[in-house]
Amino acid sequence: NNYMKPLSLAALLISINLSFVNANPFEDEHRSLLSGGEAAAEVSVVEKYTCKSIIAIGKIRDSGGKGGFQTTDNTDASNKQGGRSLRKGEKKSARSNKEDKPNEPDEDFVCELEDGSVMTIEATDEQLREMRSALRDGNLVSQVSTMEVDIMAQPPEEQLQAVKGGEAIRARVNGDEKKAAKLPPGSIKLRTKKRRLAEHAQRRLGTLFRTNRMLVILVNDIDEKKPPFGADETSDKIFGTYGDQENPSVQLSGCSNNQTSLTPDSGDPAINALMDAPGVVEVDIAISIRPFDGATIENAAIEAANEKLGIRLPGMFDFVAIVIEDCLDSNECGFAAYAYLNSWKSLYVKDYYTYPAIITHELGHNVNLGHSGLAQTYDDWSCSMGNPLWADHLDKMCFNPAKNWQIAHHGAWYVEHKLLLDPKTTPVSSHRLVGVSEYGLIESSYPTALAVMKLETRTSTDFFVGFNRANRQNADNRLASNEVTLITAGNNGEGYSESTFIAGLKQGESYVISDFGGSKEDLTVTVNKIDTSSSPGYADVSIVFGDGSSTPAPTPYCSGKWLKVAVDTDNYPSETSWEVFDKCDNDAVVMSVVEGQYTKAGERYERDKCVADSRYEFIIHDEFGDGVCCSWGSGAYSVEYGDKVVVSGGEFGVYDKITFGSCINSPPTAQPTNKPTTSSPTKAPATSEPTAAPTNVPTKAPTTPPPSAKPTSEPSAAPTTNAPTKAPVTPLPTALPTAIPTSQPTPTDVGDDSGGGTFREYTTPNIGEANDKAKGVIFTITAKSKDVIITALGIVGVGKDAKNSDVQVYSHSGSYEAFPDDRRGRGKSGRGRGRGKRSSRLFRSSIAAWDEYFEDKVMLNPQEIVDIELDEEITIPAGGTVSVYVLSKKGVSYKASDSNEFDGYAESDDFVLKVGTATKKEFKQTEKLADFAGRIVYETGIAA
Repeated sequence: NNYMKPLSLAALLISINLSFVNANPFEDEHRSLLSGGEAAAEVSVVEKYTCKSIIAIGKIRDSGGKGGFQTTDNTDASNKQGGRSLRKGEKKSARSNKEDKPNEPDEDFVCELEDGSVMTIEATDEQLREMRSALRDGNLVSQVSTMEVDIMAQPPEEQLQAVKGGEAIRARVNGDEKKAAKLPPGSIKLRTKKRRLAEHAQRRLGTLFRTNRMLVILVNDIDEKKPPFGADETSDKIFGTYGDQENPSVQLSGCSNNQTSLTPDSGDPAINALMDAPGVVEVDIAISIRPFDGATIENAAIEAANEKLGIRLPGMFDFVAIVIEDCLDSNECGFAAYAYLNSWKSLYVKDYYTYPAIITHELGHNVNLGHSGLAQTYDDWSCSMGNPLWADHLDKMCFNPAKNWQIAHHGAWYVEHKLLLDPKTTPVSSHRLVGVSEYGLIESSYPTALAVMKLETRTSTDFFVGFNRANRQNADNRLASNEVTLITAGNNGEGYSESTFIAGLKQGESYVISDFGGSKEDLTVTVNKIDTSSSPGYADVSIVFGDGSSTPAPTPYCSGKWLKVAVDTDNYPSETSWEVFDKCDNDAVVMSVVEGQYTKAGERYERDKCVADSRYEFIIHDEFGDGVCCSWGSGAYSVEYGDKVVVSGGEFGVYDKITFGSCINSPPTAQPTNKPTTSSPTKAPATSEPTAAPTNVPTKAPTTPPPSAKPTSEPSAAPTTNAPTKAPVTPLPTALPTAIPTSQPTPTDVGDDSGGGTFREYTTPNIGEANDKAKGVIFTITAKSKDVIITALGIVGVGKDAKNSDVQVYSHSGSYEAFPDDRRGRGKSGRGRGRGKRSSRLFRSSIAAWDEYFEDKVMLNPQEIVDIELDEEITIPAGGTVSVYVLSKKGVSYKASDSNEFDGYAESDDFVLKVGTATKKEFKQTEKLADFAGRIVYETGIAA
């Protein structure tokens, strides 16, 4: 795909999934605007710049309404896809099936600037292959990773002339210079905080917990080119404002069992009044949309909408869709729409924004879902992330099992009816599957039935099974209708990855995966029965690994829950260590393995213990900082609590962690004397050693190649990245700060977690009175009847203008009121200068005892709350207290308190905020008593 050689100016350092029907004939002219040519002025390097983040963009090709199944005919496409289903008794190997070849990557990338705008990246073919490979491997994560680029500038011209098909094309250049970003020579150098990857992915997928606020921007360019439908009709087609029931909001609600929908309501009546129709604004931009320059058009549209609404997007909106009339012709763009991966923005041409399935597809990219294919990128017609439905009256298609697993893994849909099955441990099993379109009927009919099942291979590529029931919100499905579908995907199914349709199985059919997970044993999936006459319909399947003869060792009685940790070591086993802490018992160590305890490479170590029903934190460390997979051996780890695997993986940096269970004040459970013996299916385990630690492993970002263009060569291996100890951190997925509210909002629910808790946001009532400033503010928080897990803090800058500041967040268990007198810190402690009620207790604790939860540069604004996503969660047990210390080199705003230190000054339903103190320097010089002013984003656990 020659279009991708130097990346389009429209591509910032964002990874874009592109798909084109034809090669781009405008390529030469487009390149000339960046790198020089007959029509372009000389380009020079202005400065080096570190992108706020790299963002990937996923596009869907413009089919023009033509093609295999873009009609109202509901003919099942499985008969036209090569007969992938197997009749009973047939043996077909997934490994030997030549149709199951991986799709070639085709992402674009852009560089996000500190103000939220984007800039084009110019890269060599080899650098582009490296970036795409890193995206697949999870080393480059959209909206998280960053890198240094050279900013290129081209002197302004009134207009640049380019000729295409004999037609003159104007390219207006605004401002003093037209700028683009170019990668420095040589291999790419990414910076990614791996421990943040799963947290960021969860935050974007967290939007699927709730009703999402969406804004549509209709663009009218300088040539008066505008979308085909006005504001009222657009609002009706997307939100059903005036009665249209075939819209993406209804579709998302049906596929999610009413957990997700779209709303045009911004939550602010004043902003709603400025819209041209509910959820829609019409804006004029002073540039032409032809020739197409995505980055410039996006920036102009966002800026115009910001000015019209008086906010800074995305603000309170979860998703923002930009709509333009069209490119010069279908060959110039070659896409119907594109979306920023793991982010909030999308762009549509012509009338495609009125097609519900296209909107659903692009919103899937926004929450970090990859494409799904069969022989090519878009030919999985069983999934909205494959080839969606191309009409404004066709919308009923949900996602495939791989995407459903990714959504469920992050605690959104189908959480109560998913199963991770390790066939090597459980070689023979039977299961009942119910389609996601009838998920709401499972509990009342088949409480133990599954919506989605993952077959764990103990590698990063796994298999996923579901029943593709073709009714309700999945009625327009075109492939393997009412069949059991088998899908494969990378990144353990937990993050961005392209999935591949493997088979659709009817009643009596089987599918054989040879050498399952490198075991040299076959795994057979058999459909024993399919019943579509009942409500809900169901499919009964059996899974057999090998000959099904191996059986697990008997497990002795445990009055609590079994906690099991398993680690498959890499080539450097001595570097791995792990611990399990009881969060309900002052972080008491329950189980651990120290560095050097593992001695054999490529060996499985297992350890288990009967423990009390409590809340636990598992942390796994790698001394070298490269995890246990996959650079130096194929290591892995898993943690099982009770009868469920709570985490498994292997790819992480210095460490990874997960918290599971809940505090219920239960007494500790004695360890049984007859501890069970454990054995590996393939290797005899050594002494009672733990397995690899669970981690929210970043998934490899799958890329998607153009289905009609000739595939390019296979991308090169993922480059080795020089990951610094402290990598820049991007803000919350909503990326840009929201305006400071004039009045105190009540805590806002943003979803339920898998353990029954709730995600909430709380803005302090004093935000409009935060007129004092300091380098740091310390305060205490006391949880009420539930655990409180803080995931982000919103703070306000100082001065008149936005400033890029070094920001740190520290925390310490307990109130600093009770800290002992201990000045044996790291040289930063000093005598406080407390006056009156103020205290110097802050410095009486060893500074080394404070845990750092965030450190990076953040663009702070004195007029807005900027959300900072913590690198690690701050957990406050029910009834417990923690001290929090927020530091900003350029200053942070707070309200001078008129109460006593440690008195409560504000409270939500879940916690009490208490008066603290401001400091002039880091861990030095206390000043006024301070009330923290900002926002707290948190998750509640189960009540004590």
